[in-house]
Amino acid sequence: MSYKRRRSAQGSTVVTLRVPDSLNRSIERAARRGRRSKSELLREILERGLREQDAADPAAEARRQSLLVSGKASEREALAFIERSGDARGWR
Repeated sequence: MSYKRRRSAQGSTVVTLRVPDSLNRSIERAARRGRRSKSELLREILERGLREQDAADPAAEARRQSLLVSGKASEREALAFIERSGDARGWR
């Protein structure tokens, strides 16, 4: 993927991406089904993918949780917060 230096009036950057013909056809079909441009569709897919990637970063999540707990006044308050906020689904 290469980045072009040209900027549009809206403050966005043009990104050039080479994809196989079969993927391009799939993108075109999905864009037509959703009645939007290929650019709109690909922006949405990239934003969603990057959001999910950020959410799946265990180190970032651990830092986030650590910052939340460190703001508590006492150890008792921190433990109470953890018990209230903890999500034990999927743990064995």
